[in-house]
This record gives sequence, C-alpha cells and structure tokens, in this order.
Amino acid sequence: MSLSPTRRAAAVGALALATLLTGSTVANAAREDRPTAVTSAESDVQVTTEGPRGQANKKPKATESPAPTTSAPVEERPPATTSPAPTAAPTAEPEPTPTPAPEPTPTPTPEPTAEPTAEPQPVAAGRGPAGNTVLWSDDFESGLDCGVWVHVQNHETAASSSLCPGWASEGSPTRTTFPVIDGNRVARFELRQGDRSAGGERSELSPSSADRSATALTEGFEGWFQQRLMVDPSMEQEQNGRFYILTQWHTGISSPAITLGLSDDNDLLLRVGMEGKSQVLLPAGEFRLGEWFDVNVHFVMSNDPATGGAEAWVDGVQRAGWQYGRTMMDSGSYLKIGQYRDSQPTTGITYVDDVVLSTNR
Repeated sequence: MSLSPTRRAAAVGALALATLLTGSTVANAAREDRPTAVTSAESDVQVTTEGPRGQANKKPKATESPAPTTSAPVEERPPATTSPAPTAAPTAEPEPTPTPAPEPTPTPTPEPTAEPTAEPQPVAAGRGPAGNTVLWSDDFESGLDCGVWVHVQNHETAASSSLCPGWASEGSPTRTTFPVIDGNRVARFELRQGDRSAGGERSELSPSSADRSATALTEGFEGWFQQRLMVDPSMEQEQNGRFYILTQWHTGISSPAITLGLSDDNDLLLRVGMEGKSQVLLPAGEFRLGEWFDVNVHFVMSNDPATGGAEAWVDGVQRAGWQYGRTMMDSGSYLKIGQYRDSQPTTGITYVDDVVLSTNR
C-alpha cells in the first residue's frame, strides 16, 4: 500500500529525528560510561504539516520507540588470582650421620692373680738361674777332680784323707757310664759289710780342703743344695732300725745337722736338726729302687733352733715343709755325699749326679 507524499515526509522526518536522538543518547551514554534514557519531552515532539487544503494537520504522536536498553556493561572481574599452593620445599636429603669412631674399649685391668708357689726347677751342674750364685758344683763328666772332691772316706783310708792318692782303691767312689741320666758319667758309691771308717761303714766324698772351708757354711747362711740320686735295685735294707745316710751336712760333733737317708722300709727321709725328727719325703712305694730322683733342699744354717731349718722338694714337688732345728755348731757345717750306715751284711750301691750348692733355687 503506497503512502501519500505527506505521510511519507512525516515518517521520514520522524525517523530522522529518532535516529538523531538515539545517536546523541548513545554518545552521551558512552561519554558518561553509563546508559542514558530518552526523556519524554524529546519523544513528545510534534511535527505540524499543512494538509492538502492548507489546514494545519496535527500529526499524531509518533510511536515512542523505546530507547534501546543499553545494559550496563558487566564489570568483568579479573579472574581470581589463585594463590598457588605453596610448593613444598623439597625434603632435603639428610646428611649422612657420620658414624662416630668407636671409643676404644678400655682394656680392663686384670685382677692380680696370686702367683702359685713356684716349684723348684732342676739346676744343671755348674749353672744356676739368673741372679743365682753357684758356690760349688760337679757333673762328674771330667772325673773325680782333686780340685772338687778333696776328701774321701772309705774302709782303706780309715778317716778323711786326700782323694787324689787313693780314690781308685777298692770300695772308693768311682765314675761310671751306667746308669746315666745326664751327660756320660755319674758317681758310683759301693759299700760292703766291714767297710768301716770313723765309727761306721762308709764311702763318702767331701768337697772341701783340709779345713773344709769350701762348703763350710756359717751362721745365718741360706742356700740350696740339689742332687740327682738313685739307689741300686740290688740293695736290701735290713729291718733293724738303724740309720742309712745318703747325704749329710756334718758339724764339728758327731751328729749331722741335715740328712737325706733311708728308713728300714726304704722310705726316703729328711731329718733337720741334730735332735730333730725325720720327715718322709717319699714312701717306699714311691721311692722306687733303680729310678733317678731330683732332690732339692732349701736350708738356713744357724746355732739357734728357732732360726735354722730346712724344707725339701722331690722332682719339683714340695715333699717336706719347713722344719726348724739347730743346723750347725760354732765350727760350721760341711757337705758329704755317698753312703754312711750302721754295720750291715748287705752291699749297698748308690749313684749321684749333677750336684749343685747355690745361694738361690
């Protein structure tokens, strides 16, 4: 349907005005950064045009076009800054704990162990332990030396005499190669019935000069005497209660001060003091004939029976405890080895080796 020129012109004008107003409003809204509403005054403008007959026609109110609603721009919030979760600090690798050097374990101080009573050790002839002084010794390897054995007593000499002129006579001490225990020679003593000398039957050696000074021990002397001893298995001891001496420390009077001897039953005995009693070192069942024994006697020489005394070991075992007794006279005591007995019908044979007199064990 076509519009009349009048109406077309009115419509164009209204459209232009509306466009103008809308642009102005938008511009202002943009300037103020907020939407602007179109006022009613502006929308009530009337356009008067002449009609075809010269009459002014009142144009009806233009249809109010609602101003475009400009939504307030939604304020965009910046995305919330999310605080990053704290990054866990990396767990530090633990420093390796240095292994402490172990404290040195203190060496415990051992409780002092009580030293057992030392047993005497055999002392070879001519030798002695450290700190020991050997006063005299003989191993019988070089013969019956006149410089060692000065006196002999047997049935031919009748009394003490020089060894050198008569030591090889019948019944005198000799050397033999059998039975040996150490080296090649031992001393042999044989005693027969009737081999009397100085009140008894005897075959003995004394290592001393004419006055027996070499082994003449004086008041207070302390020493050790060692010898190896064997009694021949052929010997028979009479059950007569009489004495049979194998070694003695003699004094100026008849009774010896210290003796090693045999009982009627062939017990090995130690007697201390001129009036002392005998102690059994080895009973007959242990002191076997035909066997060697190492005998070691520790002694103190004194006129005082409360000071002098002796004790003895056999084969390193103490067999006689300390026994006090008077072990010398004013003139001193001296050593004799061999055999000395009451008269008996039997023949006695003994062997001796490695004799040592010293100041220590």
